[in-house]
Amino acid sequence: MDQVAGEVDALGAALDAERFRHVAGLDPEPSLARPFAARSRAAHRETVKVLRESGDPGLADRVAALRAERAQAEAEERWRGAESAASGIGPDGKASLAALELALPRERDPERRRALAAAAEAALGSAVGPREEAVELRARARAEVGLAPDWRAVVLGDAALAASDDAWHDLVPFTARRELGGVPPAGLSRADLLRAVSLSRWDGLFRPGMLPLAVKLTLEGLGLDAGRVRVDDGNRPAQWPGAHAVGARVSLRRRGGGSDWQDLLAALGRALASAPWSRRSPDLCEALAWVLGSLLLEPRWLADRADAERRHAPDLVRDLALRRLLALRADGAALRVAAEVERGLSGAAWRDAHRAALHAATSASWEGGRASRDGDADRLAAQIRGAEAGEALRRTLVERFDEDWWRNPRSAGHLAGLLAAGVLPAQEGAPEGGLAARLLVSKLEGRPA
Repeated sequence: MDQVAGEVDALGAALDAERFRHVAGLDPEPSLARPFAARSRAAHRETVKVLRESGDPGLADRVAALRAERAQAEAEERWRGAESAASGIGPDGKASLAALELALPRERDPERRRALAAAAEAALGSAVGPREEAVELRARARAEVGLAPDWRAVVLGDAALAASDDAWHDLVPFTARRELGGVPPAGLSRADLLRAVSLSRWDGLFRPGMLPLAVKLTLEGLGLDAGRVRVDDGNRPAQWPGAHAVGARVSLRRRGGGSDWQDLLAALGRALASAPWSRRSPDLCEALAWVLGSLLLEPRWLADRADAERRHAPDLVRDLALRRLLALRADGAALRVAAEVERGLSGAAWRDAHRAALHAATSASWEGGRASRDGDADRLAAQIRGAEAGEALRRTLVERFDEDWWRNPRSAGHLAGLLAAGVLPAQEGAPEGGLAARLLVSKLEGRPA
């Protein structure tokens, strides 16, 4: 058992390193098949069988998941290479896919924004084929080793949508009128929605140079060791926009303004809770991401770290909550479609189902080619479960250590014990569902959570 766990950890570390280099724009064509060849026992069906017969279902499932990863490794290499090389003709000429996606949410002019979105969609097309192939190969391999979609997480995603439907559909038209001058005659596009929730009107508060200091002071106050996480704060041509945690490393390509603050704190939560693959709990990673990301919904934290005046707090918190609710609703809608992909949904039917689900959840039209980017049901399920568990954890911190729990020294001990255990505390019964969504709705409505 220990030997297999060691091989799983070594293989996982190699995969993390390759994927991080790609996300950070350091390696346009990562080698993902090679680590599997060097550690084949850690991703073999026979190993899965032996572990299950030996009474270690947790480790067996991790090896089974790696077996599925191995099946799609070559296709993943191709789509990652294709995305790195992809480019489109935008309003300022030829630009890489990453540059187009970086510019799109910050573009004020609607004509230029449409041109950027069209160029990004055309650029993305080169990677759609291998990315869909990778998702379908992984789905078949997961079925072969006895892994099934997490339908309980799908139900939690549905609960998040139901709990926030009224607030979302009430507030999005108002936000579109304020940020875009109104809803376009053809309806909101994904590009329009990203612009509407980009937080650009608050850029004066979230000064770029203050972000490292705000992060440092926040993590130190919570007793979290920022030194164990490497943050690559770069601006390489192929680096993915935003903050992305891969294992204990974070790639940050700044978009500008409050979105960087919100995304970096969440990414640091994922990285801080990361552990070797044989013991890693994706739910714990996502729960800590939720807790740290939720600090930006606290007026006192915003006053301390972003110098936000009290008179601005209600509107600022509402905009931050709306941006986070968009991500939660999009994940919930995408998860149900991704679970159906694992049961055989593919091709045009997959793209149509994804487009319809995301339109219903976000009130905006999505490009069909983006379905393949939402094909990882495991990742989406962990994000939904983690949001629910993270909100339960946040409420526990508030109950034990008061509303400004992040200022209470005793919170550090609670979080340290959680990270030392490496898993979330066991809950009695099924999760209630909708906890995370209800927090965001309460912030949108300006009332206590």
